[in-house]
Amino acid sequence: MYEQFGALPDHEKKTVTFKLFLPNTSKDPKQYEVGGLPQITRISVMGSFQNPETKEWDEGSAIELLPTDYTDPRDNIVKGDVYTAQVEKLPDGFYEYKYKVEFENGETRMVCDPCGRYGGAQNQNSGFVVGGKTAEVKRLAKRLPYQDLRIYELMIDDFTANIRKKNEAPLQTIVRKLDYLQSLGINAIEFMPWNPCSYSDDADSSFTWGYNPVQYFGLSHKYSHNPAAETEKLIYLKQLVNECHERGIHVIMDGVFNHTDAAPPDFGFPYYWLYQNPAESPYIGEFAEHEYFRDMNYSNRCTLEYVRDACIYWIEEFGIDGIRLDNTLGYYKPDDRKYGLPKLLEEIAAYVKDCHETNFAIILEHSWDYDAIDVTNKVDATSCWYDPFRTLSEQYLHEEDETAPAIQTTMMRMLETTRGFEPGRIPTTYLENHDHSRIITCAGGRESWHRTQPYVIALMTCFGAPLIYNGQEFGADYDIPEDGDGRVIARPLEWSQAKSAPGPALLDLYQKMMKIREEHPGLRSPHFAPSNWDESQTHFNKQGLGIDLEHGLVVYRRWSEGGKKREHFFVALNFSDKPQQVDFEVPHSGVWRDLIGDSEITPENGRIQTEIGSNWGAVFYREG
Repeated sequence: MYEQFGALPDHEKKTVTFKLFLPNTSKDPKQYEVGGLPQITRISVMGSFQNPETKEWDEGSAIELLPTDYTDPRDNIVKGDVYTAQVEKLPDGFYEYKYKVEFENGETRMVCDPCGRYGGAQNQNSGFVVGGKTAEVKRLAKRLPYQDLRIYELMIDDFTANIRKKNEAPLQTIVRKLDYLQSLGINAIEFMPWNPCSYSDDADSSFTWGYNPVQYFGLSHKYSHNPAAETEKLIYLKQLVNECHERGIHVIMDGVFNHTDAAPPDFGFPYYWLYQNPAESPYIGEFAEHEYFRDMNYSNRCTLEYVRDACIYWIEEFGIDGIRLDNTLGYYKPDDRKYGLPKLLEEIAAYVKDCHETNFAIILEHSWDYDAIDVTNKVDATSCWYDPFRTLSEQYLHEEDETAPAIQTTMMRMLETTRGFEPGRIPTTYLENHDHSRIITCAGGRESWHRTQPYVIALMTCFGAPLIYNGQEFGADYDIPEDGDGRVIARPLEWSQAKSAPGPALLDLYQKMMKIREEHPGLRSPHFAPSNWDESQTHFNKQGLGIDLEHGLVVYRRWSEGGKKREHFFVALNFSDKPQQVDFEVPHSGVWRDLIGDSEITPENGRIQTEIGSNWGAVFYREG
């Protein structure tokens, strides 16, 4: 429904139709239970389209939008009022606009469009394009199961800042780097939010991670802006998706649906400011856990439909392959399937099924502990961010007491990433992401990069979809404070680090481990031993598996069942600064190959006995 609203151009007729929807409980009581009417007396639109040559706005000749009943074509129910106006004979170009909203109390506000397709260049305007090139999105030839993905989290600003060419939109810059990303070994990109966010003046000079959104159908102006090509905007995103899909790279968008930004004077989420008393907006209100900005109120049907339709829009129009849902704690109530997250995912799943979309991924960022697993199972999500992998790895690397073990027995639970997940649910595992300090920083900086090596090997040999954050592959190094003004700031990637030590060595390790994971489906299976490790046990079991706390060693088994071939793996990791001996039982007496060192070893008396280098690891493999 909501995809039918906004500024909708007809590129052949050179017209644009403005449509602004407001729910009305007197026409459809199911639209909301909490909230009031907007108390609007008149809505008009003004913008640079009024004077195409000068792009000057003219408040005196603002065009009035007239209200009529709106019937949702999905269920033929009249759900509220749609305010409509049309402008004709526009030259090709990019135009910015806002709605002038007049209320019963005489107050007037300038509000952007909740369903606008573009963010404006300034003053948090909305935008539309007339003319320009068009492109059809090409679907991925074969969308893979989520556990087969190797994901690259990409922050568009930081990724492109130091390599962007003159007269190039950041989305175009990313296209130029896709061959690099493909050579790294990733087959999925999770883009941090690309929706328009709150800013007070100039969109291009503002910086945000994207977690303060104001429009959900739109694309941020600064990501699509090429000063030499005014009308080429959304096409850049479609071209990026197509280039990804041609390389077999899955496209995952980051959806921030828990909260939105809205702050005086009238900046932020339009459905907040479209109400005379913003507190009466049915779209805004605390629903579950509240932490950031203004919560979206999932007690009301109109909120869920707005977010659901935004998701469907990106799936339909841009062919995305998954959505990461940010901070789902804010719209999840335990054991309540009627409202919030469970209902939203139920309706997205129904759409995906009706469209015969297979392996479409829904990933939750829920909690920073193992509790997220249970929620993932309950709401039928594909995955959740498995943060203990990062949290504990950082903790071990931060250990400053030289007499203390480099690792703890809690690592065994961390590595058993399959535990608790129902069949078909997969953890998203990672050592770092945009929210926290770099893993190499936790290890002591680039000069201590070798300490991260066994953690990288563990990441790529455990069950789940491994994710790395842009720059991790060559050792980007900086702290991120947990709060304060220095947290959300620009940190452009220093691409020169990929060519200076230890960048090449790290790149080689990530490429090698991703290739091993790609070539061996058994490493993507859920099978892990020893399971349910007793954390009071500080030494290997009789088979030589588990953890040896004194020597900083971990050995675990991975294997596949069924499929074209049966694979067996034993992963040995040395987290200490000295070479260490391992001695463990294997089920086959024939030759085993270390996939990392590309060497062979023959067990003696049914056991592999060998040395593992300091801060290093081995993946012993045998087929059959």
